[in-house]
Amino acid sequence: MIFGKRRVAGAGIPVCGVRGVYAPPMPSCARTPAGFFAILCLCPAAWGAGFAGATRTPAASADPSAERLAGDPDDGLLDALFTRSNYTFRSFTAYWDNDGTYPNLVRDTDRFYTSGQGIEFGFGFEPSDPSRFAPGWEDPRFGVGLSLKQRIHTASDISIADPDPNDHPYAGWLTLGFSFQRADANRHDHFGLDIGIVGPQSYAEDMQKWVHTTWPDEIYPEGWHTQLKNEPTINLTYQRTWRTERAEFAGLKMDMLPAVRLDGGNVFIRARGEATVRVGWNLPDDFGPASFLGIKDHTGGGWDDPDNPWSVYGYARVSADAVGRNIFIDGNTFTSSRSASREPFVVRATFGVMARYRCVELGWAQTLESDTFRDQPNGHTWGSIILNIQCRF
Repeated sequence: MIFGKRRVAGAGIPVCGVRGVYAPPMPSCARTPAGFFAILCLCPAAWGAGFAGATRTPAASADPSAERLAGDPDDGLLDALFTRSNYTFRSFTAYWDNDGTYPNLVRDTDRFYTSGQGIEFGFGFEPSDPSRFAPGWEDPRFGVGLSLKQRIHTASDISIADPDPNDHPYAGWLTLGFSFQRADANRHDHFGLDIGIVGPQSYAEDMQKWVHTTWPDEIYPEGWHTQLKNEPTINLTYQRTWRTERAEFAGLKMDMLPAVRLDGGNVFIRARGEATVRVGWNLPDDFGPASFLGIKDHTGGGWDDPDNPWSVYGYARVSADAVGRNIFIDGNTFTSSRSASREPFVVRATFGVMARYRCVELGWAQTLESDTFRDQPNGHTWGSIILNIQCRF
């Protein structure tokens, strides 16, 4: 495997890609983007397997701490977080963003933020004392997310071997994401940590070249030799979302979900204000539709009518960012690289639809974005496809 694997002391949770853990040489099957990405997918899957087995009673152990971690009542925050029986598997989500091909109905392009793909596993978290994780909240519920994502950025014209120095830099980002969430009837908090790498080791160049070589009639990208250099990344995210009381008309229900978000790290420094409106039939009891560049609610508690296997709704979302740093435009943090003049304010509008039958949910969305750098010829747009399997096993 490309990543080594060890266990956190006493926790029984596989950890992938941790510094200092032995990683054998890359097998030949991983030397193509498809093989590499497939092997990476096994990493969160290993986490999922560890948590999904949480409810199984472990064999008797001579180590008292192991028995406590296997399901005895927790007596501290860390004990609760590392008690396997507190977790239940809830969902698997696959994301695909693209500014060309099928998802994008407005314009077929290959530029700027051109592609994003990833997977995410969601888990319910049920500590014996919820008040320790949400003091003062009424009937809180909790969720945990693990994700693996890759995003690809290019210049305005990928057929040009030496792009304009003021154009959007070529860059890729490969991340392993961790999130903890809490929610009650009207509010939702998301705490996120993304660790990863920008540069050639993100395998964005390999992925795009492989796709454009395999898929017919695609332009071969010529400018990847100018991409950002390798740089380890760490970014923290906090988002608070509120939910209004639902209104009902003509057999449909509607709610609004305003939100604020803060990002900090060597990839993004920014503040965001956002509002989502959704209208539909049998709305889910969550805090908004999942998105690759946004968040997914792992605390969701079902639907308005839990006995109805169908759910359909449309939504519209607007957001405004105040941007202090964007590594994909500002360039590398600690070394010289291509860069562009960043726009300090960016606005975005998204509209989409989500449909569910039983535990399978499929969604599509279209996003329109204002200029993100000063010499950008015009705004940008991309489409998104989301597949979510929400079950309890």
